[in-house]
Amino acid sequence: MFMRTKITAIISSLSLIGVLFSAPPVLNVYVIPFDNIKNDVAIGWLSDAFAEMVNAELTEQDRIYLKGKEDLEEIMTTRSLLLQQRPGTKNLLVLGKFERSLDKISISIQLIDISSWDELGNRKMRGDYNDVTGLNRLLTESINMMMTPYLPKVEETPYPTLTEGKRMRTPPSYGEKAIEVSSAIDEAILALEKELDISIGARGEDDPTEAREEDGEWVLDLSKDSYEDSRPENEFNTSIMVDVLGNLMSNPYQVKLDRPQFNYDPDNRKEFQISLPVNYKLKASIIKEMLESLPYSGIKQDGSLTVFYFNRDKYNFPKDVSDNIQLGKYRAIPVIQLLNESGDPVAILVDTPDHKIHGMTSERLVFRPFRSFSPLIDFTVGGWSMQVSLETVDIPVEYKFNMKVGAANNISRVSLKFVPENELHSFLSKLL
Repeated sequence: MFMRTKITAIISSLSLIGVLFSAPPVLNVYVIPFDNIKNDVAIGWLSDAFAEMVNAELTEQDRIYLKGKEDLEEIMTTRSLLLQQRPGTKNLLVLGKFERSLDKISISIQLIDISSWDELGNRKMRGDYNDVTGLNRLLTESINMMMTPYLPKVEETPYPTLTEGKRMRTPPSYGEKAIEVSSAIDEAILALEKELDISIGARGEDDPTEAREEDGEWVLDLSKDSYEDSRPENEFNTSIMVDVLGNLMSNPYQVKLDRPQFNYDPDNRKEFQISLPVNYKLKASIIKEMLESLPYSGIKQDGSLTVFYFNRDKYNFPKDVSDNIQLGKYRAIPVIQLLNESGDPVAILVDTPDHKIHGMTSERLVFRPFRSFSPLIDFTVGGWSMQVSLETVDIPVEYKFNMKVGAANNISRVSLKFVPENELHSFLSKLL
């Protein structure tokens, strides 16, 4: 009887050993936030986003234990933990970094063996900043290619494995489970106390901007959101936006003026046919400032047209800025003055489609309206977002008109000024 028991114990022990050795090797993968090389605040959110993309992809793999930054710090502080792991265990670190150039994002990732700090592989990729789905695809394809050679392979045995299955995580300890249960109880007690306090008026009323439960249904009132109010956390972004938009609205154009050409009119030798070439375009610094200074929510490019999107989750839209956009106060019209030595105008050229302006006349100087210039910038503001549209093209214009020879000979200076559209009539009335 004793011998039978002993043999049974030995067989059971051997069976257990067989089960343990049938377990496939363990692969620990440490994924930490990607390094923002240039510390670009506008794209700082991508540090965690790229790490989450990698985690989401590796979650679908078999027999991988995903680790985070705290786990990496622990094993780096206590290297002896590597010796306590099951034989064959691998510890790999996904090390990523990224940077932005205009609307392009460059990403590089390395796969590092923590035990020896050898580089097992590296990949580089480049995509559009406004195409997060495309960046995700490039990143996950790269991480899959790098990880495939190191995924644990299961050898078929007559014994069941202990660690098969997807989405594996290190199981929580009893202490961690006790903490989770205790935290859940504490949260339930706090929620009950809050409801009791509100019911007796001791804690005011529910915050209308927060989601609340009503008859088993969670409700969030968007109409009571605080978007109309100034959010303190958005003040820094807003101050930068106001400065940049101020430049966009007040002085966005680069102008090239060539010397006017004077040719006698073959049909009237007492007049000159005058040709004045002008080239309009947006200042190059405007686009650069928009790309580098403001953390825009999105960007869209279609040929020469670039559209920037700004949402209220990052900005407060000051009332004066919103009013200027809605009233079109940012729109300006080029007014060209040909001046004599005393600084008095002898001819005025105005480039606008406004019929009222085209109906204006003057008896003391030459007044000529044109319809060649087109605005290269436009703003749209709504309840939730603002759009800024910029068109990076040149507008070459040749203004042609006739003028008496005597008056033309007095021209000594050419001046071009952009006048706000809503002030144009009063501005010209003073000159004419």
